[in-house]
Parts: sequence; structure tokens; C-alpha cells
Amino acid sequence: MVRAFIAVLLGLGISAQALAAEETPLQLRGVTVVTAEQLQPMLDQGIFVYDLRKKASYVDGHVPSAQSAAAFYDAASTSLDTSFLGSNKSDRILFYSHGTTGWKSYWAAKRAVEAGYENVMWMRGGFAEWAANGFPVAR
Repeated sequence: MVRAFIAVLLGLGISAQALAAEETPLQLRGVTVVTAEQLQPMLDQGIFVYDLRKKASYVDGHVPSAQSAAAFYDAASTSLDTSFLGSNKSDRILFYSHGTTGWKSYWAAKRAVEAGYENVMWMRGGFAEWAANGFPVAR
């Protein structure tokens, strides 16, 4: 349904860049939306954190303990190769990208839930929110 909506918007002449600038939804079914403040104490509690930004952005700075997952995401099809997530579908996993317009992390979280992962989280505010709070940045 979302793809059909996007196709209609593109058909009306709304560019992909304009769509990309649109903010992500506030909620995502089957996913727990967390803030940077909520994520920070979880980093020491056995959570797998995945950064969906381009590798260059990840290298410039990322949430401590986050792993780059950009190579597993295909923006053209919004698909995610979930093989890197492992076989334990009850692991706590969190995705983030740039910020509230970071659709990569939205789609990654959605695809992980569709693949049967049960404890999926999404930091909707992304790295922008993390950095704005002055939390530690790994390089």
C-alpha cells in the first residue's frame, strides 16, 4: 500500500527527493519506537544496534556499539537482508539512521518484523537526536 502511494505521488510529479524529505511516521506496527534518552541506558543491557546510514557517515561518528548495516539494505526495493541479524528472533535489535526523515531505518525495522524478529526497536530521531543530546559518539 505504501509503495502504491509513493507511485501515485511520483506520478503526480512529486520527486523522490521531496519524498525522502518527508518525515517518517511516529509509529510502526510491531516496533517499539525509542528516543535517544531511552536507548542510552540500553547499550549496557545486551541490545544489538544497527546504523543504516551510508558507511562514510558511520565512520564519521555513530552510536557506541552500533554496527553498520548499510550493506544489507537496498534502498531501491526497501529490502533488508536479515541474515546479519542472526537466528535468535527474540534478540533485542534497534535500527537508526540520520533522523526523522531517515526512511532506511524505518524500512529496516519493518522488514525485520516481517522476517519474524520479535523485539525490534527503532530510534526514529536517529543519529541527529543522539548527537543533539550530547551523548558519546564512537568513531
